[in-house]
Amino acid sequence: MRLIQHEAGGPTAAAKLVNMSTSQFVQLRDGVPDAKTGKPRGMRKETARKIEKAADKPEGWLDIPHGDDLGPAPAVDGRVPLISWVQAGDFCDAIETDNVEEWVKTTVTVREHTFALTVRGDSMEPDFPRGVTIVVEPDIDHNPGDYVIVRNGDGEATFKQLVRDGSDLFLKPLNQRYPIKPLGDSRIVGVVREMLKKIK
Repeated sequence: MRLIQHEAGGPTAAAKLVNMSTSQFVQLRDGVPDAKTGKPRGMRKETARKIEKAADKPEGWLDIPHGDDLGPAPAVDGRVPLISWVQAGDFCDAIETDNVEEWVKTTVTVREHTFALTVRGDSMEPDFPRGVTIVVEPDIDHNPGDYVIVRNGDGEATFKQLVRDGSDLFLKPLNQRYPIKPLGDSRIVGVVREMLKKIK
């Protein structure tokens, strides 16, 4: 929410972009508790898609922390093993951590099977450039719009966005030079939760 407020020039202008009242936008932005449940108001998927469109971001952009400088960085929650793409393709239920050479810190909640990968190739540019680290969670449900790690029929792992067209699911690269392919019999290994980028 800080992103669109910053780019739009304030809460009133941002609210107009997504067809909300200023008070609704501010309550959503600040996580104001619901009067009935007492829980912070969550963002509906339809609202998230409107915000992404208004901010000229790809679908699913708001589902992943981006570590921008518009507010304080989230606290680090834990660390996860950085594995190879071969290991990701062979992923079953657990990763042997005894031989893991590198661990990375993450701000997402770490579960039993959470792991990290280093992005290779340019099929997910410009949002996920070659060399950045992504944190993957196998133990949550995937939905259209999510960025996912998929094991294809050859047992190789690939990184794409899951999209739906009618009743069919497809794997979409963000780089338009690459074709969209049907999910088919490919198995979704996990959902990308975070992107980490080392500057130095």
